[in-house]
Amino acid sequence: MVTSFLRKMILGKKEKFLFKGYQEGNINFKDIDDETGLYIHIPFCRSLCPYCPYNKILYDRDKAEAYKVALIKELTLQRENLKDKKINSIYIGGGTPTLLITELKEVIKYIKVYFNFKGDIGIEIHPKEVNEDLLIHLKNLGINLISLGVQTFDNDILKFLGRNYNNHDIDKAITLVKSFNFQCLDIDIMTNLPGQTLEDIRYDLEKVYSYNIDQLSIYPLIIFPMTKMQKVIKEKNLSRLNEWQERKVLQVIDEVSKEYGYDRSSIWTYGKTHNNRYTSVTRESFVGFGAGASSHFGNYFYLNTFSVDDYINALEEDRLPINIVNFMTDREKMIFWIFWRCYDGIIDGKRFKELFQKDMQKEFKLLFFLLKFLRLAVEEEGKITLTDFGRYVYHFVEKQYSIHYLNKLWQDSMEKAWIEEIKI
Repeated sequence: MVTSFLRKMILGKKEKFLFKGYQEGNINFKDIDDETGLYIHIPFCRSLCPYCPYNKILYDRDKAEAYKVALIKELTLQRENLKDKKINSIYIGGGTPTLLITELKEVIKYIKVYFNFKGDIGIEIHPKEVNEDLLIHLKNLGINLISLGVQTFDNDILKFLGRNYNNHDIDKAITLVKSFNFQCLDIDIMTNLPGQTLEDIRYDLEKVYSYNIDQLSIYPLIIFPMTKMQKVIKEKNLSRLNEWQERKVLQVIDEVSKEYGYDRSSIWTYGKTHNNRYTSVTRESFVGFGAGASSHFGNYFYLNTFSVDDYINALEEDRLPINIVNFMTDREKMIFWIFWRCYDGIIDGKRFKELFQKDMQKEFKLLFFLLKFLRLAVEEEGKITLTDFGRYVYHFVEKQYSIHYLNKLWQDSMEKAWIEEIKI
C-alpha cells in the first residue's frame, strides 16, 4: 500500500513497474557510464541461513570451478563494452565469497589485466571463514575493504539464526582481521532480532565499538515472505519490536555511536570518517557479474539469471546470462537516484543537475515540499538533508520496498531461470 501510494504520488505512475525478458539488442551497452563499479556475486554458502533472501546455494567444489570459468567468460563477453570505461570499484558479495578465494584470484587478475581498474576492492567475510591464510590472500589480491557479517554477539540468537559460530569465534575473527590493517573494517550487526531487547542492542553496539572498528553497518532484520523465518518465529512464539519501538532503536544507535565517536554516514552506517566507507551497490552506476547479480546504468536496471546451472550453461554457449530488464523512463531514473541518496542521508541538488540537467526541486515539487513541510528534511546550500524523523520514515519505506518489491522480484527469479515478464 505504501509503495503503491508513493509510486502514484511521486512518479504519477498508475501501472506497475515492468521487467521484460532480455533479448539481444534491447540493452545499449554504450550507455554504461564513463566511470562505473563492478559487482561480483558469489552464491555459495556452507549452510543456508533461514532469514537470508539473497541468491545462494550450498558449496560444491566442482560447481565452484565451473562457476569461476563462467565468471571469466562473462567478463570476456563484456570486455568490449567496458574497454573505454574507468572501473572505480569492485564489490564482491554473496553468499560467502571467500569460499572461492582461489577462483577469485583468477577473476580479479583478469579484471586488472583487461580492464581500466583503479579503486577499492571490497569483500564480505563470514566470521567462521576467517584465518591467517585467507587474510594473506586478500591482502595479496589488493582487497582493502572488509565487511564481516557478525549479526549479534548473543550466542542464543546466533544459534537461532543458523549462524555456526559464537561470540568467542567473533572475537578471534575481529582481532585477526584488525591485525592485518585493512583500509576499512566494516562490521554488520542486525537489530530487531526475535526476542531481542533494547538493552541487548545496546550491548551489541558497545561490544562492537570496543574493537575500534572503522565502520558499523547496523540494520533491522527484514522478514522476507519468501524465506522460512516468519514461520519459525510463529512456531516458537517469539516477539519482535514494533515500528514505533524501532524508532527508539535508531535513537539508541545514535546515542551509543556518538559516545564512541562514530558519526552517521548513511541511514544504516556509522564511521569515524566519511572518507573511509565500505559501500556496495548503492553506487550511481554498476555492472554486475554472476548468478543473480544486478546492474544499473543509463536507463537500465537488469538482473542475471539466479540459477547457477543456467548461468553456467548460458556462458558455455557464449550468451550473456541476463534474465530480465527494466527500462526506466527519465523520471524513474531520477527518482531511483533520489531514493538511494536518501539512504546516504543527503540529496545533493548540484549533483542531480550534473547528472540530469534539471532542477530536482522543480522536477519533484510535491516530494520536496512534503519532505520539508513534514520536517523529514531540511535544506542547506542546495542540499536536502534528512532529519532524524526523516531517517526513521526512510527506514520504514526501505523495509516496505524490500518486502513488496524485492521479495517478488527475487522469489520469481529463484523459481524460474528465464522469465518473460514481471510486474511489481
